[in-house]
Amino acid sequence: MKKLDKTNLYKRCSVLAAVVFFLYPLQPMAHHSLVSFFDLKSPIEISGTLTSVRWANPHVAFKLERVGADGNVEMWDIPSGGPTLLRRIGVDADTFKVGDQVRISGFPSRLRETEMVGVIIHLPNGRDLPMFASLAAQFGFQLKASGDHISPDTAAAGEREASGIFRVWTFGNDPDRLEFEPKFTDSALAARDDYDPLTDDPALQCTPRGMPFAMDNRFPIQFSKRDGNIILNLEMWDNTRTIEMAEDASSKSREKSPLGYSVGRWEDDTLIVTTTDIEWPYFDEKGTPQSSNIKAEERFKLNASQDRLDYEVTITDPATLKEPATRYGHWVWVPGEEVQNYGCTVDDSN
Repeated sequence: MKKLDKTNLYKRCSVLAAVVFFLYPLQPMAHHSLVSFFDLKSPIEISGTLTSVRWANPHVAFKLERVGADGNVEMWDIPSGGPTLLRRIGVDADTFKVGDQVRISGFPSRLRETEMVGVIIHLPNGRDLPMFASLAAQFGFQLKASGDHISPDTAAAGEREASGIFRVWTFGNDPDRLEFEPKFTDSALAARDDYDPLTDDPALQCTPRGMPFAMDNRFPIQFSKRDGNIILNLEMWDNTRTIEMAEDASSKSREKSPLGYSVGRWEDDTLIVTTTDIEWPYFDEKGTPQSSNIKAEERFKLNASQDRLDYEVTITDPATLKEPATRYGHWVWVPGEEVQNYGCTVDDSN
């Protein structure tokens, strides 16, 4: 294994500088936190033969056979980005073939000697592809959302059908966004110590996230109307939220659920959503627990040109948080974009 020369990588991959994709800073892989499981300060590059390509959410995964420094054959496991995001830059399962001789750049696992997260794959035809958006950005690429993958007719139809907030929104990168730094109670931190992401993470069984963690994702979302309510579809995990808009919605009886019970109201061009009755065990990918008394107050604000949707959520849970915590973000409008089927599949190959 050799350390990756970043300068040479930039030169080899300069053709990708204009490639556009969805940038999501340190978006956790569905099975675990990147920082916890991979050494993001020690880039490496390996070469070998692809022996397996898994093309399904929660992430694309490769198996690569190579000869190690000691002459022994090694089998590497290489998880990478999500296929629905990769399709948007023209990368699909047919791009890779078992038997291809490839080089893969990425970061090594902290737990296994023959595992890495794949960031850039270098194909035999000289094509270099970013396979994990946030980490590709660390290698010097300016990646952002684009509609280059959308046909002119589809984009035109998207422009005709858009109405205020009711359209598909694509996550937008904001390097100046305030960091989300919740202050956890001592009891929450103590309970988190018992969490083992290799066995306890619901994503291992493709279980969709509950609120408010469900909104911490970098996949497209879509607002639509149904029976006087607002439906919010999330591509990640194929989640669907119903936002009750009736004046008496807050007084209705309901049962607790992973996504909770959401009541919305309008203040000018801002949709305010209050969600309670959440029955979901985890606040984040680290396994920090949350209580059934957790409450989320969201604000979706449409800008004047109707091409940006700002997001703010304030989370309250005295059992988990010392004080309310607020997270910020935004989405951009890419005419013609669609919410695709996430179709998570349990990876039982290991």
